[in-house]
Amino acid sequence: MAEPLEVTEPEAWNRLVSGLPITSPLQSWGWGEVKRLSGWTPRRLAVHGEGGLLGAAQVLLRPLPGGWRLAYAPRGPALGRLGDLPAVARALARGLGATHLLLEPEAGLGAEEPLPAFPGLLPEEPIQPAYTLWLDLTQGEEALLRGMKEMHRRNARLALKRTELSVEGEEAFPEFFRLFQETNRRARLLQHSEDYYRAVLRAMNQPLGEAFLALARKEGEALAAGLFVGFAGKVAYLYGGSSRTHPEAKAPMGMHLAAIRHAMAKGYRVYDLWGVPQNPEGSHAEGIWRFKEGFGGRRVRFPAYALPLSPLYRPLQILLRLRKTWTNLRVRGSPRDVLG
Repeated sequence: MAEPLEVTEPEAWNRLVSGLPITSPLQSWGWGEVKRLSGWTPRRLAVHGEGGLLGAAQVLLRPLPGGWRLAYAPRGPALGRLGDLPAVARALARGLGATHLLLEPEAGLGAEEPLPAFPGLLPEEPIQPAYTLWLDLTQGEEALLRGMKEMHRRNARLALKRTELSVEGEEAFPEFFRLFQETNRRARLLQHSEDYYRAVLRAMNQPLGEAFLALARKEGEALAAGLFVGFAGKVAYLYGGSSRTHPEAKAPMGMHLAAIRHAMAKGYRVYDLWGVPQNPEGSHAEGIWRFKEGFGGRRVRFPAYALPLSPLYRPLQILLRLRKTWTNLRVRGSPRDVLG
């Protein structure tokens, strides 16, 4: 197998990864540029075998003491087929100088399906949500509504009557961010700086991809807003918030309808509601689950693996898990992860 080939041009990279069946918006060029704000350095590497392209990964690197690095492919690598993951992982790992390589291919397994086992790769705790709900946009709006739970279907029709729906860009960012902060305070969730979310909106508007804000307003006041990204046939709901005023308007439902209609008009095939708890009952995110599962759709699971590259891998993972547990206790008073 040849050495991985580094790709240094945004459109060429996005065309490469969007052409592979297993891919994600987080493998697009723009996401790597966003993560620079958090101290990561992206490398975009394509892996070829005798039969052509096997996969490609945007690998994020962060320095550690002692000259080592963390190496992480967010919802990656992009693959032709999941069975090529071990070969692609070994090729990607060459020369990284990392303790391990963390992989999260967006394979979309059934929620109850066991994780495939691969030689040399260890099952790992993912950084991105392990479970989500995918809606099939190719069926059309009426079929999508029929697939919702009765209460959601009724709320959707109320939202269409009682709110004004729109899809906008940076001009609506202050309204989005106000609602996002308000919701995070209520839910006791951590968030990045305002500049980070502005960077997502700008950087994900890229060759072959887009980012947009969907809003639901009542009499001009924004009641719900979400930040969405579109790439490689998928639209993903990354961040959102809503006000508790005018609950009768069903604004959160309206916000999703605005995004769904936009996605359908642009020809996207999948609507990713982005993150539901593995065990909903009693979790911090039980309310999130109740809302999202009302849309119907298919609950899917994303596998995660580590390719160990140093004896430091296990001690580092223990330290990272302890840090995450401490953060959960400090912020929410529970050791459980939000989507645990």
